[in-house]
Amino acid sequence: MVDRDVADLLSLDRDVGRAFAALEAFRASLASDPAAASDDPFEGLRHVAGKSTWDALGELSPSAADVPLRDGLRRWVNAFVHARIGLGAEREWAQQASATRSRFGGDLPRLVSWRDAWRGLASSRNAAEARLWLDAAAQGGPPLTTVATTRAIRRVEVAHRMGREHPWDDLVPASRGALRDAASQFLRATEDLSIVSREEAQEGEDPASAFFAASAREASSGWPARLTHAWLRDAFRGEPRDTVPRLDVLPRPAGGASFARALHQFGFAVRLSLAPASLPFALAREPAFVGAHRLACLLGALPADPEFHVRVLGLGKSTARAQARILARTALFEARARAVRLLLGDEAAFAPADLYSELTVRLFGSPLDERLRGAWPAMREDEPARFIAVLQVGGFRRELRDRFDVDWFHNPRAWRYLHEQSLGPAHEAVAPDTLGASADRLARELEEALA
Repeated sequence: MVDRDVADLLSLDRDVGRAFAALEAFRASLASDPAAASDDPFEGLRHVAGKSTWDALGELSPSAADVPLRDGLRRWVNAFVHARIGLGAEREWAQQASATRSRFGGDLPRLVSWRDAWRGLASSRNAAEARLWLDAAAQGGPPLTTVATTRAIRRVEVAHRMGREHPWDDLVPASRGALRDAASQFLRATEDLSIVSREEAQEGEDPASAFFAASAREASSGWPARLTHAWLRDAFRGEPRDTVPRLDVLPRPAGGASFARALHQFGFAVRLSLAPASLPFALAREPAFVGAHRLACLLGALPADPEFHVRVLGLGKSTARAQARILARTALFEARARAVRLLLGDEAAFAPADLYSELTVRLFGSPLDERLRGAWPAMREDEPARFIAVLQVGGFRRELRDRFDVDWFHNPRAWRYLHEQSLGPAHEAVAPDTLGASADRLARELEEALA
């Protein structure tokens, strides 16, 4: 017999929304002060993070109109089961990442945390300083590797307990095999382009130089001195007009890539804000929200478009082309890093030594410090959705250009179209056999941008 509370889908949906808000607050607290994080974000809401609820929803036979809500709730309960069982690992990761145990050997030598080291790397003034910060990050890597490895093993165990082969199985409508194949295909398709890009942009064939080059510090013309919410709205002439995207703290400007990251963040927030308030939570949002990540990628890729530099930054066409090309190199690096993240973060084959060495050489030009294996990249639960979004963004961008011209981002009709596309349920079908074609198309577009 199905539990009466589970059969009341709208009531369960409200509890799922409350649990999501509590989990988000818990994670934000972990990021700022691990010691201050609450003990259990699911307190009073354990039923939305239990296998019994997941099973009961599977046994439920709702009306055809309620099937999408039932399925959406089941995806959220599955995600919460993983999150609840992984709370200890999240807390341990946050504590280890904030422990000041690494020595930074710069002009002002000091002890720093793993998080401090990555922030320092992102704001490095040159490749030499980036090497010092990357070494500090590597010093803090081994404890995090232990946590991440244990977490990966546990997530596979939980998936098996839920009757699934892999934690990704209910996350996105694409198989683990199809995702891995598309990631490998994209890396192959962009291999030569990546080599040429590294030779052109980096001060050496080493990871620190690659990270520094990806910051696009030389693409400095036209950007504001400060990154603010107002500048993001102004960049799109106040669009979208009927919503107020909710943004977290924006990155500090440290090269053109900082603005690309802020635009990416803005795109995700915009997609969330466009969802109708009347939709139940489990229909309006997904644990792995491909649509939101796709809009994030679309806006985040605008700095690689010369038209954006002309229309938004007010640059001349030749300067715009040169600056956009620099940021296209960053886009290539970031897209390849997403593919590497997916392959190394696969919990069922977590960061094997031989693959780690191979992929980091292909990404950076030489191997990344072994002490970071398992600690970098820090795998995110929705990584498959992020990777699918990267692959889909080329077709999405071409559709908007065809409908609304190259300056679609300044066209109110384009924003109305984006709003209309966001009115339905967040869950999307993904044809696995399209991922390889999308990988090849993205590779061709990046090659054109860097020609």
